Amino acid sequence: MNTKKVIVLTSAMLMFFGCADIELEENPPSLLNPETFFTSESEFEAALAGTFRALYSGYSGFDYGYPLIMTSGAEDVRSDAEIFADMDRLTPNGRDQSVLYVWRQLYQSIANANAIIGNLGNAKNIPQERLGELEGQSKFIRAFNFFFLVRWFGEVQLTSFENQGDIENLPQSSVKEIYTAIIADLQDAEAKLPYTFEDRGRPTKGAAKALLAKVYLTMAGWPVGETSYYTDARDKAKEVMDSGIYALEPNFEDLWVEENKLTNSEFIFAFYGSIAADGISGSHMHIASRHWGNGEGGWGDFFSEDRFFNAFPDSPRKDATFTSVFEDGTSWEDARVQPHMAKYRDAGETVADNGEGFNVLLRYADILLTYAEAANMAEGGPSSEALLAINQVRRRANGLDINTPDSSVDVPAGTTLSKFDDIVIAERNWELAFELNRWFDLVRKEMVVEVNQDLHPNVSENNRLLPKPAAQLIPGILEQNPGY
Repeated sequence: MNTKKVIVLTSAMLMFFGCADIELEENPPSLLNPETFFTSESEFEAALAGTFRALYSGYSGFDYGYPLIMTSGAEDVRSDAEIFADMDRLTPNGRDQSVLYVWRQLYQSIANANAIIGNLGNAKNIPQERLGELEGQSKFIRAFNFFFLVRWFGEVQLTSFENQGDIENLPQSSVKEIYTAIIADLQDAEAKLPYTFEDRGRPTKGAAKALLAKVYLTMAGWPVGETSYYTDARDKAKEVMDSGIYALEPNFEDLWVEENKLTNSEFIFAFYGSIAADGISGSHMHIASRHWGNGEGGWGDFFSEDRFFNAFPDSPRKDATFTSVFEDGTSWEDARVQPHMAKYRDAGETVADNGEGFNVLLRYADILLTYAEAANMAEGGPSSEALLAINQVRRRANGLDINTPDSSVDVPAGTTLSKFDDIVIAERNWELAFELNRWFDLVRKEMVVEVNQDLHPNVSENNRLLPKPAAQLIPGILEQNPGY
């Protein structure tokens, strides 16, 4: 690796983690080579930064909207851009740009994580606890990547340090095998990570627990369908709730203010943009999700749908979720466009198209709703704790004190298992809009056809998975999903 590339990775690490003391003069070899041997802490840190930068840079990862576009088969997200529209219309193909780019970035991040994990035995003069933290963070991000891959694409290649150099001969793994690997990584990360880091962008013990809870909840539904995982999801979500570290912010709107991104009590894991180093890892969601006209100055690449906006319950949460009136005072209806997303508007200080915005992937409200759903299904009906979990979210949504019961919004005791499950799934739709959740909820609950058939008669059960990138297919090794 040349010196310039080392500086880029160092800058990325500083942006995400605030760490310093990188030895630029050492000129470590390429992070992309799985045979590389790291030895010093600074080299491992630079490699760790590479796992994040692969996901949050270049306008094609979580800094922009490609992952969001890939969930636009749900009601909350829409795009009319020619290169994205087929995702929303449920007619994707293996040549879609978003599919190829996100696939490539997830696997690049995995490759960098594998390089760290595979070289831990070569570390010199790194305390064991610190080495454990490096391993835990790497395994978290590897599990994070595979969790998205398996939910989008089903059977994929389960790469490791040992086998990723022979990718052309590595058969795709079963969905269950991939989930088994994800669980193992997250359990190890949970054991080795602390609850907090001075740098807010690092994955923590709480993040590992939270992601495990979501993994278990997903495995209880399609395609794994093992309902015993509801108990595991309930228990792991409860550990996050009992940790005392996270809490609902009193005001839903405050979650989406850039200056609060490092101080709010609700974010468990998020990517944070930075305009340092010419915006190498700057956020771009703020401009991509703004309307292009009516004084907004955005790109209008993606937005919401009128069917989603019209179904959304009126509340302070709705006002904070959508941009329904543009900068010049024109409503979305009068502008003859769709309602736009408000959650990503505030990016703080910006330079050109780059901002200090963020993309939250795990937050406490999600864990409360995960607990409510899983506990209800595991226990044969909603307990008082499950009711409290969802009711706190509903109270906050309506601008009420989360600890004060209110019959106008609370789900009442005595609600049946089936009815409560429907209510929780709907609440997830409203609370977690535009946060990469609704599509995966539709898939695991086998609701993709039900929700889309009136608008998109072409929808079928094959749409539960996306097509794998055509350029990556290898006959007998990596096969295309049915229907594509």
